Amino acid sequence: MAMPHGNRAIAVRHGEGEQGRGGKLPRRSPGGYLDGTGEEIACRKQGIVDNAGRMQALGSVRLWIGIALLTGPCLGGESLFDGRTFDGWEGNLHYFRIEEGVIVGGRLDEAIPRNEFLATEEEYGDFELRLQFRLTGERTNAGIQIRSRRIPDSHEMIGYQADLGPGICGWLYDESRRRRMLATCDRREVEAVLDRFGWNDYVIRCRGRRITLHINGLRTVDYLEPDPNIEQEGHIALQIHSGPPGEVRYRNIEITPLEKEEASLAPGVRGVATRAPEEVVIDGNPEEFSQAFATPIGYFKDNVEDRAAQFFYMWDETAFYAALRTLDGHPANHAPHDRIWEGDGVEWYFDTRRGEDFRSREWTDGAVHCYWTGLNGTRIKPRFCLRPGYLDAIPEVGIDVAARRTPVGMDMEFRLPWANFPGFRAAEGTVIGIDAELCYSDGQGRVDRDFVYGGPLSVQQPANLARIQLVDKLERAHWSACSPVMMPLRCDTEWVQPGRPQVTATLALPPVGAELAEQVLFRVTDVGGATLLETDGTVESFSEYGSFRRARARWPVDFTPPGGHQVTAVILDANRTELGRIAPRMVSVGMTRGH
Repeated sequence: MAMPHGNRAIAVRHGEGEQGRGGKLPRRSPGGYLDGTGEEIACRKQGIVDNAGRMQALGSVRLWIGIALLTGPCLGGESLFDGRTFDGWEGNLHYFRIEEGVIVGGRLDEAIPRNEFLATEEEYGDFELRLQFRLTGERTNAGIQIRSRRIPDSHEMIGYQADLGPGICGWLYDESRRRRMLATCDRREVEAVLDRFGWNDYVIRCRGRRITLHINGLRTVDYLEPDPNIEQEGHIALQIHSGPPGEVRYRNIEITPLEKEEASLAPGVRGVATRAPEEVVIDGNPEEFSQAFATPIGYFKDNVEDRAAQFFYMWDETAFYAALRTLDGHPANHAPHDRIWEGDGVEWYFDTRRGEDFRSREWTDGAVHCYWTGLNGTRIKPRFCLRPGYLDAIPEVGIDVAARRTPVGMDMEFRLPWANFPGFRAAEGTVIGIDAELCYSDGQGRVDRDFVYGGPLSVQQPANLARIQLVDKLERAHWSACSPVMMPLRCDTEWVQPGRPQVTATLALPPVGAELAEQVLFRVTDVGGATLLETDGTVESFSEYGSFRRARARWPVDFTPPGGHQVTAVILDANRTELGRIAPRMVSVGMTRGH
């Protein structure tokens, strides 16, 4: 996984440099970089650091990367307007007309009594739309509908709107549906690049559930739709909003279709299990798992050399397979056979039920809560047991556990044949439920635990288990859904620091598949969604054995006061194409409640 060396924050003074207005990218502000140690952001041009290097009041300073991140390959563009006719469009032509090759919406000689839309006859899903707009009138309000539809027996449309209203230009609104702003930005950033009396460039990019908006090269919105039920296809429409006399002009309207993301995973899936090789030998050596889907765990612990681990998942038509690789300086499990969870070991939650019983609240036939470990005391002696009170959950047919010591801890393998689940048939595309819990003993009784997918609620009810899909292999298209468990994220402020207070973001890197990810970008936003800061992650290895690595970034606490910001990790490939996004997990997973 190739990564930049050293953290970097880019500050931009918008509207300056050789690429200013009219859709060109603003240049970097001199000094807008985080130094190699991450101790301070040199932003004298922004007035954040004085000549003595002391941090000044931050006020409403925003740091941006002035680079449009592309999200997929283009298939070739086409013009939506021929400059002469409304061929391919429909709407109220009293409020829309053509003048000198330009579409004009609204009127200067009369008020606009209601919202009017000039809509395309064609529908579009994934695309990049480029156009230029110009507003006339002090309070003229307009917008561009995307993935929208006409409301029957109404003049209104329903769908996303890239706004052009006063003070909200470049924001994303949900017209006639949720009726609220979905994403915003700092008005002052937009005002710095907007030509209020001339033509401005608008670039709208939609791919999958992601929508990005750029005005004159400034990214104003980067929105990921959280609701899978919201339609992602529809018409494009030019709007003139109701209000006083005013006009909006549109020209150079061009659309470029984008290749659709492969929709290979079922809705709600959070992880996958990859197909096993032809022969799997359960001997404690997880070499068969070299291409398996993997989830890191415990990478954020203070004593990471005794906590970090990696789970691996595979399947075939006969069984489900799991492997575990741990960093552990004191491996031991002194617990009796029926209480394996009280030492180093795995609590395994598994649901193969179909229909309404799948992931229901009760543990019934077809779902099992069990435990496996590679130890008896400090000796290598694999053991397996079922949860007390559910000893008849499965017949325990062909279950196999194996383990070995390594220079840094232990490796374990686990086989759970499908024969233990009568009526279930494994096939590619099938979805099952899983949670994986790792218990730690530090050579004594259990002192800590961690969960991959859910949390302690999984003990009570399998409804808390994650949906895991059986696939042939890990595909690029899986990253969007699976990134949060492949690369979990934590953001915290360390209790003891050598310099001025800083926030630390840490992202675990998976042992399998990380070569596709070229860059980790940590994006910090305020609670309104406006970007405050973006910085690259620096990769560090804390165990070459097993490829235990993580990406980290730091920035001053003053930029992001607790309770006033959110952090997202954006994963990019070598072409700066987005693979996935990760937010910190909002669940307690230790021995006591609370984070």
